[in-house]
Amino acid sequence: MNREEKRAVVEQLTELFQESEFTFFVNPIGQTVAQSNTLRGNLHAKNARMKVLKNTLTWRALKKAEREDWLDLVEGPTAMALGESPVETAKVLVDFTKEKGNEDKLEIRGGWLYGKKLDYDDVVELAKCPPLPEMRAKTLSLLLSPATELVGLLNSAYAGFARVLKARADEMEPQGA
Repeated sequence: MNREEKRAVVEQLTELFQESEFTFFVNPIGQTVAQSNTLRGNLHAKNARMKVLKNTLTWRALKKAEREDWLDLVEGPTAMALGESPVETAKVLVDFTKEKGNEDKLEIRGGWLYGKKLDYDDVVELAKCPPLPEMRAKTLSLLLSPATELVGLLNSAYAGFARVLKARADEMEPQGA
């Protein structure tokens, strides 16, 4: 890789580190081609990807992006995983490490989420969360629940009032009509 290509990679990574909502750093320890393909396929199914990094270029990009406190995540063989959903991406990584035969084939070092540095335990906890659409649906249901109950209460009050008025009107009508 010549200097111009290296500069381009550093610029690309810098932009990625500045703009991405999350990134996880992993060490793909001694994975076979089949294991690597399985992991990449699982990530792809969740609109995520994994990219193997050259450490010196990654360090330069992290420094340039003013993310120097994350340099310790980039030691030895390093790859980064990123995608559309931090929860889904974390789940794929954590689930891969739990599969039989893969227990020691992927070291999750940590990463960041919305600017906050994450360690291994944070990534595992994140993987336990429901996906964002499900969390939104639950929140919306909680927010709408009181409104639905209020509408039902108001409707029943108005319906009761209407029944009382109807009964009173029926009483007041002449008997022969």
